[in-house]
Amino acid sequence: MTKLSISNSDKKILEQILSKYPYRFYAYGSRTKGTARKYSDLDLCYQEEIPSYVLIEIKKDLEESNLPFIVELVNWKYMRPTFQKMIKKDLLPLS
Repeated sequence: MTKLSISNSDKKILEQILSKYPYRFYAYGSRTKGTARKYSDLDLCYQEEIPSYVLIEIKKDLEESNLPFIVELVNWKYMRPTFQKMIKKDLLPLS
């Protein structure tokens, strides 16, 4: 199984934030492939419809946290099909 390349303390912060919301988030990119550097961003996607005001809350929570990296949130349905196919094998469920 793929492991998320962040520290245990950062994982705890991330879990505390995401657990406040009833949506499923998936990590992908360098932090799931083992190619991340110290300050690489964390790419997250979601497949459900999340109201814009809730997305703003989630992004605000992430930005105001002590996470030492940027977290990018992307809606799966707005990704190009070729990109979806490319990252599908690296998706790591977080919540």
